[in-house]
Amino acid sequence: MKNNDINNTDSPPILQDYLSNTDINDPQTLQKNLDFLEKTIRDDYKEIISSIDDHLFMTQDTPGADTGTRRIQEKALYYYVSSGDILRIDEIVASTVYDTERTPRPDSTVYGDVSEDPILYSKYMLIASVTLATRAAIDGGLAEHIAYAISDGFLRHMDKLTDIQKINLLSNKALRTLTYAVHDYNYRNCSLITKTCCDYILRHLHDDIRIKTLADLTHRSPNYISDLFQKELSVRPTVFIRNKKLEYSKVMLETTELPVSAVSDLLAFPSTSSFITYFKNKYGTTPLQYRSKGHSSV
Repeated sequence: MKNNDINNTDSPPILQDYLSNTDINDPQTLQKNLDFLEKTIRDDYKEIISSIDDHLFMTQDTPGADTGTRRIQEKALYYYVSSGDILRIDEIVASTVYDTERTPRPDSTVYGDVSEDPILYSKYMLIASVTLATRAAIDGGLAEHIAYAISDGFLRHMDKLTDIQKINLLSNKALRTLTYAVHDYNYRNCSLITKTCCDYILRHLHDDIRIKTLADLTHRSPNYISDLFQKELSVRPTVFIRNKKLEYSKVMLETTELPVSAVSDLLAFPSTSSFITYFKNKYGTTPLQYRSKGHSSV
């Protein structure tokens, strides 16, 4: 760019002053600009992450027959069940209690023409929800006999109900019970310290989680935390964190159209190439191949 172009009188006065008084080759100026860019990039990622959590992975009901959106909601919800994310499920249940009082309005374009009776419709929806949550719980490691016992118990109790609000509340209770069962079963031989670390990891998959962070959280040394994970979960914290991020990346690949590089960045992998390598080693396919094989719901 020529100097007379920089000082063009058509430029805003503030920009003219900045350009005329700034040496763009000055190392301090370059570093300052880089720091600014890094900060804005981090802020952008936070906004993207927030958008994903609040929009793409939303758990509130959405009006209308948007089957794509509903499917995304389902995938996100049942991921939380399978991962035993009790904090997230508690948030969801608490935020949807108010919605249990409404009388359901059957929509054949979304769920099929299952029943015109609101009570029967609520029961059919409960059966579908509990069935999917039970499968998710089993996928998350819960023993089948425990998962089916919980499912059968809720469905037997459903038969006695004739109140729509109680039926709708029962659906939330079933989700919560199955999620807690996954959490408690998977960490049944773990100390409170390990459980605290695992809960923190599930809530911060978008962050660059270090062992020191877990150590500071529990007031223990990094070596202590590392040895405790190996003893109680048969895996080091770094591997546990990476595996949970990879599990979550599958949900992102299925429910969004984000580029693989963006998924990698949002889950704080060291690089896109490392993310692809880890993903392929764990699932036997690359992220792009996984998405192209029909796993995407978008």
